[in-house]
Amino acid sequence: AAFGRQGAARNAAHSAPSFAGTSFRTMALLRLRRAVSVPVEAYSVASRALPLSVAFGTCWVKGSCSDLLTQKLVERKPAIDWKRNLAFATFSGAYLGCGQHYVYNVLFTRWFGCGLDWGTAMRKVVADATWHVPMVYLPLYYAFQDTVLSGGPLCGLRRYTREFVSVMKPYCCIWTVFHLGNFRFTPPELRIGSIACVSFGWLMVLSYVSHRKHEGVKR
Repeated sequence: AAFGRQGAARNAAHSAPSFAGTSFRTMALLRLRRAVSVPVEAYSVASRALPLSVAFGTCWVKGSCSDLLTQKLVERKPAIDWKRNLAFATFSGAYLGCGQHYVYNVLFTRWFGCGLDWGTAMRKVVADATWHVPMVYLPLYYAFQDTVLSGGPLCGLRRYTREFVSVMKPYCCIWTVFHLGNFRFTPPELRIGSIACVSFGWLMVLSYVSHRKHEGVKR
């Protein structure tokens, strides 16, 4: 009996740290989940109440920051081109925020339905890659950019035809899989915010690729 009591005591001693560790990890995960869920819920509420304002503000800040990082870290420019940055941020807020809210949450819902199933998500991804991006989004981006920075919208559209492959290749690599998951799992009020997180890196790529001609002319 004494031997049995000693064995039980040893087992309890060995199991106590594991239980304490499990409790600590559980508490840490709960706190992390709470820290993440509170701002996400606040963003979701604001996005449902003011979808265009929230989309514009989110994407304006994201567009400005991504271009600043591109200028300083990728292109290593000695001074910030604020005119370029303002153009990039304004387009990001207006189209990537408000415009894409309309395309993804209104137009695609009208065309393909509001279901969060794989079939609906795949149809939206195909429409995005074959119609929205190559025929609407990127032509508008290049036309807007050259209107602000150089020779006008027609120059931008001609430049887009020359750079089409170099821009669409990274777009398809980055966005096809992401949009499939985004249309499958993300509620509409969080879609633009989730796109903004991933497109921070995409805009650095687009900013760099689309400004190489301007930098070559300046040199």
